[in-house]
Amino acid sequence: MAEAIVSIVVERLGNLLIQEAISFAGVSKQVKQLQVELKQIQSLLKDADARQNEGESVRQWVANMRDVAYDAEDIIERYALKVGSRKGGGIQNVLKRPFVCILREAKAIYQTRSEIGEITKRISTLSLHLQNYGIKFVSMEGGGPSSSSEKIGKQRQTYAHVEHNVVVGLEDSLKEVVACLTEEVKYKYRVVSICGMGGLGKTTLARKVYNHQQVTSHFDCRAWACISQRCQPRDVWEGVLISLISPSKDQRDEIRSLRDEELAEKLFEIQQQKKCLVILDDIWNVEDWYNLRAAFPMNDTNSRILLTSRNEALTPKVDPSGHLHKLPFLNDENSWELLQGLAISRRSEECTIMENMNILGRKMVRYCKGLPLAITVLGGLLATKQTLEEWNQVHRNVKSYIHQQDGLPISIVLGLSYDDLPSHLKLCFLYLGHFPEDFEIRTRMLIQMWVAEGLIYQMQHIGSNEETLEDVGERYLQELVQRCMVQVGQKSSFVRIKTCRLHDLMRDFCVEKAKSENFLHIINIDHESNEEIEAPIGEVRRVAISGRSSPLRHGFTLPLTSQKYFHLRSFLTFSMSLKEKSLLRNFKYLRVYMGMDFTPNINRLIHLRFLSPRYTSVRSIPSLRNLKCLQTLDLRQMYWPDNVPNDVFINMEHLRHLYLPLLAKFREKLQLPNASKLQTLVNIPVSICDVKDPTAGFDEFGKDLMPSNFTFNCLCVLKISQKKTVAITPMVMRCPHIYQLRHLGKIEKLPEHDQISQHLAQLKLANTRLEKDPMLILEKLPNLKILHLRSFAYTGKKMICSVRGFPQLQSLILYSLKDLEEWEVEEGSMPKLYHLKIEYCLNLRMVPDGLQFVSNLQKLEIVRMYPSFEERLGEGGQDFYKIRHVPSLKVIPLSHLELSYVMLLTSSAMVSYTVGA
Repeated sequence: MAEAIVSIVVERLGNLLIQEAISFAGVSKQVKQLQVELKQIQSLLKDADARQNEGESVRQWVANMRDVAYDAEDIIERYALKVGSRKGGGIQNVLKRPFVCILREAKAIYQTRSEIGEITKRISTLSLHLQNYGIKFVSMEGGGPSSSSEKIGKQRQTYAHVEHNVVVGLEDSLKEVVACLTEEVKYKYRVVSICGMGGLGKTTLARKVYNHQQVTSHFDCRAWACISQRCQPRDVWEGVLISLISPSKDQRDEIRSLRDEELAEKLFEIQQQKKCLVILDDIWNVEDWYNLRAAFPMNDTNSRILLTSRNEALTPKVDPSGHLHKLPFLNDENSWELLQGLAISRRSEECTIMENMNILGRKMVRYCKGLPLAITVLGGLLATKQTLEEWNQVHRNVKSYIHQQDGLPISIVLGLSYDDLPSHLKLCFLYLGHFPEDFEIRTRMLIQMWVAEGLIYQMQHIGSNEETLEDVGERYLQELVQRCMVQVGQKSSFVRIKTCRLHDLMRDFCVEKAKSENFLHIINIDHESNEEIEAPIGEVRRVAISGRSSPLRHGFTLPLTSQKYFHLRSFLTFSMSLKEKSLLRNFKYLRVYMGMDFTPNINRLIHLRFLSPRYTSVRSIPSLRNLKCLQTLDLRQMYWPDNVPNDVFINMEHLRHLYLPLLAKFREKLQLPNASKLQTLVNIPVSICDVKDPTAGFDEFGKDLMPSNFTFNCLCVLKISQKKTVAITPMVMRCPHIYQLRHLGKIEKLPEHDQISQHLAQLKLANTRLEKDPMLILEKLPNLKILHLRSFAYTGKKMICSVRGFPQLQSLILYSLKDLEEWEVEEGSMPKLYHLKIEYCLNLRMVPDGLQFVSNLQKLEIVRMYPSFEERLGEGGQDFYKIRHVPSLKVIPLSHLELSYVMLLTSSAMVSYTVGA
């Protein structure tokens, strides 16, 4: 992993040299030489990383190189901020600076040159040590497996005839895959793929398919090839051909004498002539397939390929029209059935002991979270434990027992996926270890942290001028998902990943790997003693603290006052606050901070790029003015006092994402820095801002919300809350790439559809009090996928969705539109609508007739409507024919208290004011 860190630092130095050319005038030569030295040792570290298990010396050299890379970056960035930020362009500015400032800069230049010289010496010494030990220069292309992967290759060799004694939970998957391979009239797949996380049972399922009676009778011949991480095409071709034709000894010798192209051609022809099934088990990447594909016809053949892989991205590369079967985790009952079959079913203990073993077994199997490999390891271990006390011992330490079991430990199996990652993805994966077990990670926040830490760099990976670092981060995350290392939680309306998480066993591996690489230090104050949280050897760069004790429990102290922690890059706390709030001032290199403490000391953290204080009262707003590097500032979960200075963010020239509290108030119009970089503005108040741009004029919110000659080209997410009636057309017109817009508060009217960005995918309006039917405009937006109209967003009585309207709309929520009486949906409108929710629209008489033509509608929710409305939708009701095709209908009635209250209002003279206002 040191190679990955050095790679990041090399890119970072390159970017700094370009961006800060003037600032580095005094040390640019030394910085360039440092970059050259780091590049040279980078290729040595690729081999050294893979050979750390060979001895303590190699591990120590690799650890030292990590520290050297971090120290180099610290030195350069410190210089850029302290000296570069004071340097101005032109001789005039230089002459205006006081003489004492010039002396300080000269001293800083001399000191930085000296420090870079020391770093360069350290690199040379380490390079010499590595080469003397026999570490070799390795190509920097891609990722690839380590030597440890090769050593366990024989252990992972798979065979078609080897069957597991106990297999459960594969019945549905087996039926689906067999059908895809053999039912040629219904399915015409050339390639079928089984994908999933390591240890999920892909090979077991493939073996079941290979030996299935329907498969053996359907195909003329079959072949099994285990590819693994070191794919040798000729060995694979020979093995497959021999299995398909069952040659004599002379024919085998002839096959071995064929040139590669002749061998591939012969195998190709056999699959055209016969109906063959070839299973390629454990294929890792598309390059391996590209090396193999010359021997496998993709057209004009009745032969089939079944492949297993941890990489879902492989399937469309092998065959875009192929079938992907994502193997699911076992459910609770199947998990217990598997464990029971392995560890309990053949026992003859007395009833009481058996009952207690069952109880303990059910508790332990929950930790495996449906991963068959983990359950198999646990079952094999428990099968050797004869007494109840031994079972209790395993139960108390189930995590360590599973990971340290002999044979092929789970950590090794999961580690193969990690070893196969390219260097930049290794760092991004290890960063996930910050988050507690079962934590739903907001991906937007995670990617912002990656950017802040410099784990995503621009020069190599930006494919076009329009692609942002956040876009690249989204691709990184998608690749981790495709490799089955990260699980998707929720998906957004844009088919993007909204939240993600790690399987518990994958998280255990991640945390252990991050610890061994000194990448991250985890402290759980609920589980660990002071002795257990002692800092690891060397400087600590990242810390995550979790626990429910707040403040810290009596007698418990954190070791953060140690010098080892003074170079922290990331500091995340969950569900607790620090006892010593002054600690933050020690972390002068901190880039990412998320926690419950926000003190005046925060102004000293000039390297901060991501700041998210949570659930805390802010009293020292001016302290933010020193945070010049800040990219993301998330203040949504904070109490915000009145009369905040309007220039609190003015120095944040790199700000990309700004989240304000819902009720933030400023003394005057809020001033923002370089607005051309802003991508997210959330809870912007009515007098939005002055933009730090010399050409930008700015007037009142309603008429000229955006500068007349300024366009927010990067702004994608905009959420506004205000009390005054405003015009939003100028704002919308100056955000050409916006895809998410939320507006809370009254507006004069909606912009015309051609004045709204064609990229808009999500729109949420609340309390806008529109008098004209908004559907007439919104239905013309070509990419709108989610629409929420809530709480008096529309005050008219009738709403119409026209033919061909809302071509991409997938989710529609109508909430508390209390004046709405009639809704008309014409046939051909909303063809892709998947989810419809109608809630508390008490005057709406019925669902529209046109719903019967919305064939894609899968989920209908009717919430807190009158009983008479609900009765019309029941089987036999007047409107049942409109929604009978919808698979899921969920009805939540008004509570008795709500119904009584509404009935009381409707019978009073105040009804028109209360319901219609």
